[in-house]
Amino acid sequence: MTTRWNTALASMAGAAVAAVAVVALAGGAADDAAATVPPDSVPADGTGTATDVRTVSVSGHGTVSVVPDVADISAGVQTTADTAAEAMDTVGTKSQALVDTLKGLGIAAEDIQTSGLSLYPRFTNDGSTINGYQASTSVTVTVHDVSRIGEVLDGLKGLVGEELTLGGISFSYDDPEAVMADARAAAIENAKVRAGQYADAAGAELGEILRIVESSVATPVFAREMSVAQDSAAAAPMAIEPGSQDLAADVSVVFAMD
Repeated sequence: MTTRWNTALASMAGAAVAAVAVVALAGGAADDAAATVPPDSVPADGTGTATDVRTVSVSGHGTVSVVPDVADISAGVQTTADTAAEAMDTVGTKSQALVDTLKGLGIAAEDIQTSGLSLYPRFTNDGSTINGYQASTSVTVTVHDVSRIGEVLDGLKGLVGEELTLGGISFSYDDPEAVMADARAAAIENAKVRAGQYADAAGAELGEILRIVESSVATPVFAREMSVAQDSAAAAPMAIEPGSQDLAADVSVVFAMD
C-alpha cells in the first residue's frame, strides 16, 4: 500500500513539474516572440521574415506654382417674348449665332458643348397671370490658348448682341500629371528633411525609404464670375488674367533608421 501511494505521489509530482515546464516554455515563447518582432518591423528581403528594423514614419508636403493653360467659359443667350414658341425661336436663332461666332473665332466643334436650356413663364406682379416667357440656352467653351480669351469674349459681345450672357470662367490644366512631378518630388524631399530631424533626435542615422503612400493630390480649378451689361457691344475690350495656381502633393513615407 505504501509503495503504491509513493508511486502515485511521484507520478503526480512529475506531471505537475511537466505542466509547469510546459507553461513556462509557452510563456517564454510568447515573450521571445514579442521581443523579437517589434511593431514596426518589416521584411528584410521580401521573404516575409520579420527582422529588427527601426523605422520612422512621416508625412511630406510639396507644392508647385503654375500658370493655367486651359480656360472654360460659360456663355449663352436669353430672350423674352409674349409666347413660348416665339421665345424658343428667338433663342434658337441667337444660340446658333453664338455657336457660329465661336467657330468663326477658331474654336473647334468638340470644344463647344451645350450645358443648359430653359424656358420659364413670366407672371404679372400679383402672380395671377402669365404675361410672357423667358428662354435661355448656354454652352461651355474650352479655350486651349488662354491668351485668346479676351479675343473670344470680344467677338461674342460684338456678334451675338444684347442677348448674350456670360456665366463665368474657370482655369485648369490640359495635362495636370505633367506638372505634378515637381510637386511629388518636393513632397518626398520634405519628408526626408522631417524624418532626418527625428532620426537625429533619436541618435540614429536615416536609412532608405521602405514605403511611400500618396495621400492626396490637389489640382484646383479657379473659377471667376462674369457678367455682361446691356451695352456690352460698346464696352471696353475684355481683359482676363489667368494668374497662377498652386498644385500640391501629400505623401506618407516610412524610412529605416540605422
